[in-house]
Amino acid sequence: MRVVGRRGDAGHRVCVAVDLEGYGRRTDAGQERAQEGLATLLDTVWAATVPAGAVARQPNGDGEVALLGAEVGAEVVGAVFAALEEGLRAANRTAPEGERLRLRVAAGLGRARPARNGFAGGGVVRTCRVLASRVLHDALRDRPGADLAAAVSEPVFAAAARALPADEYRRVLVSEPAKAFRGWVWLHVGAPLPAPRGRADPVPDRAPAVGSGMRIEITDGGLVGTVVQAGELHGGLTLRREDRR
Repeated sequence: MRVVGRRGDAGHRVCVAVDLEGYGRRTDAGQERAQEGLATLLDTVWAATVPAGAVARQPNGDGEVALLGAEVGAEVVGAVFAALEEGLRAANRTAPEGERLRLRVAAGLGRARPARNGFAGGGVVRTCRVLASRVLHDALRDRPGADLAAAVSEPVFAAAARALPADEYRRVLVSEPAKAFRGWVWLHVGAPLPAPRGRADPVPDRAPAVGSGMRIEITDGGLVGTVVQAGELHGGLTLRREDRR
């Protein structure tokens, strides 16, 4: 059994949660192969990045939730993400058509501990809310060339910024009203958005859209395209007519 950890072992701990993209679209045999590939990948990642016995793991078929020991600092998240990216590149280099592994991963820091049927604590809940969020799902879906979409909480980003390619992260708002969850995270995806049809140049993630005399200004945290794609605003937005006289 790959779950380790003692009940009642409480404290502020790093939580890392991962989820396979497109798992339900695979055949039964394909799901088994995906689980095998994911388990092998995560076994390798944890063995390479944290001391033996310093991670408690809860596998759930197409994903996993892991708690790191209280002695493991949040700066390890940079090494974990790098190992995930390297492992995914290696696995997908020889993957058959339609069986590529693509992952969403979220990392948070908060109160958490092993419990009878898994993990308990607000840190685990918040990390899993981010993992399941539309923001992270859309980030990977909209970048078919990426194998990994990653999000980290603000406390993790503050602690691990030196171990992360911080200039490749952007701060975005996660809002999930159905789950009563709202919070800022730092998002990284390893590939740019594809260019729209009819255009040769890719659209920058945060470029303002201008047209028909209407200026759109997006404040820190706004997501270009969110209004059109999801009908919901993240961050601030100002609409103003340009004075062309």
